[in-house]
Amino acid sequence: MDTSVTEGGRDLVIAGFWRRLGAFVIDILILGAIGLTLGALCFDPLARMGAPAQLIGFAISLTYFGVFNSRLGNGQTLANRWLGIRVVNAQGQPLSLPRALLRYAVLDGLVLLNLLPIQSEWVQPSGVGDLIVQALLSALALGSSFVIVYLAIFNRRTRQSLHDLVVGSYVVRTQPETGEAHFAQVWRGHIVVSALIALLFLGTPFVVKRLTQSDLCAGLLPLQQTLQAQPHAMDVQVMRGTLFVASAGNGSATIHSLTAQLRVNTPMIHDAGYARGIARILAKGDPHLGQEDTVRVVLIYGYNIGIASWSTKQTYSYKPKELLGVRDGVVGA
Repeated sequence: MDTSVTEGGRDLVIAGFWRRLGAFVIDILILGAIGLTLGALCFDPLARMGAPAQLIGFAISLTYFGVFNSRLGNGQTLANRWLGIRVVNAQGQPLSLPRALLRYAVLDGLVLLNLLPIQSEWVQPSGVGDLIVQALLSALALGSSFVIVYLAIFNRRTRQSLHDLVVGSYVVRTQPETGEAHFAQVWRGHIVVSALIALLFLGTPFVVKRLTQSDLCAGLLPLQQTLQAQPHAMDVQVMRGTLFVASAGNGSATIHSLTAQLRVNTPMIHDAGYARGIARILAKGDPHLGQEDTVRVVLIYGYNIGIASWSTKQTYSYKPKELLGVRDGVVGA
């Protein structure tokens, strides 16, 4: 639903939620096509970059949204033009380039920061500090995302979301360039709700710190650090899981697993020897191996630049007893 704001001779119509969402989805599809093309041309270099490759996608999308949503693009991305909307300031004029860039940075910057790996050895040698810092970034990213969605849906008066409020922008239906715009003010209750959402998510690191103090979680951090130091390993995740599967007699069986997921920097996902070496390190370092029914190693090779991703993976499963008694501490290069 669109909102009309009358000002000296014409009506400025603030774009409704669905029109804005449709334009954003189309723009994301355009950027995705660009990303897939880049990925096809530079697959191996991007795959070897790991998580920092997402900076490339961020730079592309920042340029796209920043330039087109500024006065250089008349406040309209390609999708905005097709759907008849544009981004303007409080005077009804297109944004300056710095302000348009900041608008998109607020929209996507915290999400990018959350996705990049945090390896700050100076925080805490145990790795708990890294996890807490990552949890804080995740809380900021998720909290800001919830605030953006909340404001986009419920702020029906001005339809300004978080990134609009930061730079003072509005999204309006395309209108003739005459007169001076006058917009309503956002209801203060939305600001209060947004602040409460942010405070709620900022409590996440305290929950994570409490979880890391448990025996099961504490045992995973050293394993993850050990695997991170192995040849070809870039991004590593170690986790425990429980799977309920059907069994004979209409009953169900519970399978407990210890899983290591590694993104590698070479196309070696079918290297069974490397996978077994990783599994042996898991078996040797897990103090709770006796509680696991299976040890799984997932090798992933591919790229993720944020606006597009492509990867292949191979999963290896082992019984814990197959891995016991092995002394290997480093897998082969």
